[in-house]
Amino acid sequence: MMQQKYVYLFELDSVRDSDVEIIAGQHAIYDEIVRKGNVVVLTYNQLVDSRAFFSLMTDEAYYRSILKLFEQGCIRISQFGDIRTVAQYILSTVDANKRFIYSALPLKFTQKRLIALVQRSLMYSDLSEILEYLDGGRRSDAEVEDLFLEVEQDETGHVKRVISGGSGENIAAHREILANLYSFLSIILRLSMLHHVYIAPRKASELAPFRFHHVMQCILQLSLPIPYWGEVRSILQELPAFQTGQNGRSLYYRDLYRQFHAVATDDLTEALRQAYPLAEAVVDLCYNYVCEISICNTSKHYNIEELRALDSPKPTFAADFTRRLQDLWVDGNQAEKRFLRTETNRFISFDKKKQLPDFSEAVRVADYTSRQPYEESETVPRYEYAEAEQQRVHRQAIFSSIGQKLLFSLICLLVACGVKFAFQDMKLLLDHFMNVGTAVFSIVETICFLLFTEWISHALSARCSLFVPLSKALGSMYTLLRDGWHALWMPRAVSVAAQETDVVEARSQGAPIDFVKPRELRDYQAYRNRHADLFAPSAEVPVADTDDRVVMRELVRSMEIYHQKYGMIYQSRYNTFLVDPIARPDGTYYAFERVLPTAGNGVVIVAWKAGKFILLKQYRHALRAEQYCFPRGYAEPGATPAENIRRELAEELHATIVQKPQSLGFLEPDSGLTSRRIEVFLAELDDYQANIGHEGILEVREVSPEELESMIEDGTVSDGYTIGALELWQLKTTGNLDEV
Repeated sequence: MMQQKYVYLFELDSVRDSDVEIIAGQHAIYDEIVRKGNVVVLTYNQLVDSRAFFSLMTDEAYYRSILKLFEQGCIRISQFGDIRTVAQYILSTVDANKRFIYSALPLKFTQKRLIALVQRSLMYSDLSEILEYLDGGRRSDAEVEDLFLEVEQDETGHVKRVISGGSGENIAAHREILANLYSFLSIILRLSMLHHVYIAPRKASELAPFRFHHVMQCILQLSLPIPYWGEVRSILQELPAFQTGQNGRSLYYRDLYRQFHAVATDDLTEALRQAYPLAEAVVDLCYNYVCEISICNTSKHYNIEELRALDSPKPTFAADFTRRLQDLWVDGNQAEKRFLRTETNRFISFDKKKQLPDFSEAVRVADYTSRQPYEESETVPRYEYAEAEQQRVHRQAIFSSIGQKLLFSLICLLVACGVKFAFQDMKLLLDHFMNVGTAVFSIVETICFLLFTEWISHALSARCSLFVPLSKALGSMYTLLRDGWHALWMPRAVSVAAQETDVVEARSQGAPIDFVKPRELRDYQAYRNRHADLFAPSAEVPVADTDDRVVMRELVRSMEIYHQKYGMIYQSRYNTFLVDPIARPDGTYYAFERVLPTAGNGVVIVAWKAGKFILLKQYRHALRAEQYCFPRGYAEPGATPAENIRRELAEELHATIVQKPQSLGFLEPDSGLTSRRIEVFLAELDDYQANIGHEGILEVREVSPEELESMIEDGTVSDGYTIGALELWQLKTTGNLDEV
């Protein structure tokens, strides 16, 4: 028996969300399963961020058929990184710290309450709370509106404003979205429990040569017979995302959108008007090639080795890319609607279900055949390899299975006929003793005949799996004959002529996921990559290498056994709380806590006016007590020390500065816990007005240097920042107030 191939479908890309593209994508799934007998492999993004799947899951027939195709192994899902299931993927993408963008799923990162509802539903496998918001549920319109409210934040996570979720007509649309979300999440939970539908991710070492930026470089080296190709190449090569070697599709999207709209209308030639959306189509194809390569053992339309080196010839890749780009671009038809669109989460349900193929037929075809991908072979064939022969064998398998089922259905009918003759003989025998020609006896006879025949056929089917009960035989014969007729006239779906179809790819063994990194360690790794200077190597206190899989596995194990926390435990716009894993000589690890400033080090201001210091009396939450101190504050993202000084003095004292503040030095107040290195400044004020009540300010007091020393001696002033700042002031001025 010829084995099926794993195939990745570009037609299911989440950004192909027009009605025409959805219909084409669904037909592509059907053709691969029914006509070619292949296994369709989806990425998480194709399944989760799909207008088609999200809309169609409320259709009971479609829902049952698609779920059955997953169970039969006709559709599978490729894992990625350490994400094991679809539910885990959604939970990772809707993390509160991520500004995620879905192109089809009507869910925004600003809809914090709706995100929390999705998270609870997946974490606890409980969809009952969503049901409460549907039509007929106990939740009011006001509660639905509150669920869809949006929270706008700045780059630091500070909430700028809260926007209403709408009312009136919006409520009906929101309830429709929730109904779709309920059906969608239900199949997500079901799929997360079907372990056999998942394919292990490819090894990182195998993916390294085929990152997005590298594949884009290969594409831009091609010379293609496509209008405006020269302009497209220039546009993409000049994008900041390309020039800095970025690998995210969304980064290219934003650069293209920004540059296209930055071009003045008068300068927007017809060539540029066509080239910019065509450039986005190139980005989409590049992303899909990278996705296809990331899946273990997919049969491709090109020789993957051509992409390994930038300077190698690329005949098969160039031919495949040209064909796909022409199919996607379709001479620029409706390009303004399909490309360079403003990001939006407006949901439009897909309602052209009558134009979709009958997936229940795909389920039956899968029952007639078996899925045996090239898992035992050492190589993966090209998609076009023996394609006609594969389809012939697939069709032959369908006929063979249908013929076998028809044969046993006929045998069942013959058994029924035998039972019928036996009943006729029994009736003739009873005619000698009683009158059995009444209508009542005929009805009883028919019922007994059917029950007895069903019992016999069930008994035979229990001993022979190919034999079917009478009821099933009668019900399936029409379907079998119809499926056989369809298979007989099924058109062959042969790909376009391709080169080097006998070239094979080495089979990947995959990298099975041994453990799942907790969110704290995942965030810790990302933070460490962004702030390498905060993790300087040290022989005395060596921080564990969390990029090492063996180390990471041991840390996860330690967290599970000893309930020890490692990683980024908490982050606000002000503080970041880390628990670093420190390596011991014996190979074990221990936790070392530290608090780092999120936006940078703050400032302490020695405020001076007319020969006196200006002290604030503030209520300090951490101490739950009042305290005298110099003005001080956290840094704001991207602000200079001078800007931080002016902001703090304006907020707390409404003060103006006479001249440029003078740096007195630095304080490291608690090096056992925090990395803060606070710079101390002397600032002479012209005038000020106490902002009583702001951040716990109770009083403003002017004191001489001698008075401040006395306050320190008697314990009235115990703030370490203030004491340290005074010491720096004294060292800088050597006690000579004339220098101030």
